[in-house]
Amino acid sequence: MSPAQPSPNPGNHKARCDAKPLTAEELELFARLSRQQIPTGALTRLWAVGSTQARISMTYLAAWLRSGFSDQEEKERLRGEAHLAAGLKLLATMGYLRGAVMKVGQILANLPEVVPEEIAETLGALHFEAQPMHYAMVREVFLDELGHAPEAIFAEFDKKAFAAASLGQVHRARLRSGEEVAVKVQYPHMARTIKADLANLRFLLKPLTRARDWQCLREGLRDVEEMLGREADYRQEAQFCRAAGQLFAAEADGVVIPKVYEQFSSRKILTMDYLPGLHLKDFLATDPPQAARDHYAELLATVSLRFYYRGHCLFADPHPGNFLFMPDGRLGVVDFGCTREFTEREWQLQSDLEEAFFAGDTPTIRRLIAETCYLDPGEDDLSDTLSCALAWQLEPMISEGLFDWSDGEFFRRGVAIYGELIRKRLTRGMPHYIWTNRFLFGFRAISYRLRGRNAFAERHRLEKGSAGRDLSA
Repeated sequence: MSPAQPSPNPGNHKARCDAKPLTAEELELFARLSRQQIPTGALTRLWAVGSTQARISMTYLAAWLRSGFSDQEEKERLRGEAHLAAGLKLLATMGYLRGAVMKVGQILANLPEVVPEEIAETLGALHFEAQPMHYAMVREVFLDELGHAPEAIFAEFDKKAFAAASLGQVHRARLRSGEEVAVKVQYPHMARTIKADLANLRFLLKPLTRARDWQCLREGLRDVEEMLGREADYRQEAQFCRAAGQLFAAEADGVVIPKVYEQFSSRKILTMDYLPGLHLKDFLATDPPQAARDHYAELLATVSLRFYYRGHCLFADPHPGNFLFMPDGRLGVVDFGCTREFTEREWQLQSDLEEAFFAGDTPTIRRLIAETCYLDPGEDDLSDTLSCALAWQLEPMISEGLFDWSDGEFFRRGVAIYGELIRKRLTRGMPHYIWTNRFLFGFRAISYRLRGRNAFAERHRLEKGSAGRDLSA
C-alpha cells in the first residue's frame, strides 16, 4: 500500500514544475517565441548560439564592473541578477531553436551543483513549458501524417497544448471510444534541425581532427546523431513504450507505462494514455512526508534498474518532465524516445566491469577501463580518475541499509570526479558512455531533489537477479 498523498487535480498534468507562476519576462518571451518559425539552417542556428554566448559574456562583465566597489551583500545580489539574466537569455535561444540545443538546456536544468540555481530554475521551463506551435501547424501535421484533422479523429481535442518541449508538444484529447489520451505532435522540420546542430558541432570540433582522440569523438557523434534521429521518429518511441510496458506490472511494481494507440500514431504523432499526476517540483510543493519521498525514491530505483538489468538498455532522458507522481501513489513514466540499447559487446563489458568491482579485482578493473576508454599504456593518471568514477557510480550498490539521496556531499563528489575528467580532457570512450552518464546523473539528480531514501543495494540485487531480455524484441 502506498503512503497517503495529497490528491492533485487530474487536469494538472502540465502544472509548472516549481509551482510558481511564470515571470513577466518569461510570459513576454514565450509570447514572442510562439510567433517565430523554428530555424532549420545550420548557419542561422550557429549564429543564434554564438550571439547568445556573446550576450551572456557581456552580462557577466557588466555585473563584474558594477560590483567593483560594492560590499559582499551587494556583490551577491549582482551575481544573482547576472545568473538570472543569463538564464533568460539561454531560455530564449533554446526555446527558439528547440531540438538538440534545447535538450542541452534540459540537461543543465536537471543537474544540481553544476550550474547556478538561478539558471537551473529558469531552464526548468524547458522540460514542458516551451512555447507551443500554433494550432494551424498542428492541424497540418495531422493532415500530412494521418490524412485527417484532429477534430475528425477524436471526440474531443484540446487545441491548446498542455506541455511543450524540445521535439514536440502534447495535447489532451478523448477518443470516440471514451479513453482520455495525450497526443504528442512533433514540431515541423525536427530532423533537419538535428542534422544542422550536429553539422555545427562537427564544425566547432574541426580543430580536433588531427588530435589523437578524434576517432573516438567521431564515433560518439555518430551515435548521438543516430539516437537523436530515432528520437524524432515516434514509431520508434511507440515500440520502446510497448516493450517498457512489458517490464512493469502497474499494480505490483507501482510503475505505470502509458498504452500506445497505434491507429492514431505515426512518425510525427504519438497517441498514448493520459496519466494524471504532478511533476517533481509540484509534488514537492505539497510538502510530502518523508515516507512518501522514500516511496517514490524506491520506485525511481525500480525504474532505472529494471531498464538496465532486465531490458539491457538505458532510459537516457530521465528529467523531471518525464515522471508523474500520481494521486494513487504510483509513478508514471512517459517519453521513451531517448532509449539506448546495449550491444552484446557493450553489455558484456559493462557486466564484467561491475563483477570485477564487486570482487575487488583491481587489475581486471584497470584492464577493462583501458579497453572501454581506449587508454594507452602508461596513462595511469587517467586510469586512476576513471576508477574513482566507477567507484562513485557503484557506491549505492554496496551501501547496505537506507541510502540517503539527499546527501549533497555524495552528489558533489561525483560532479568533482567528472569535472576532473573534463579538465584532463578525456574525450575517449565507447559511445554508450555518453548515455550511461546521462542516465546516471539524471536519475540521481531527481532522487537528490526528491530527498528520498531507499535500500538501493537490496533493490539492485533483486533486479540484477532477474533474467535479462532485449527491450526492442
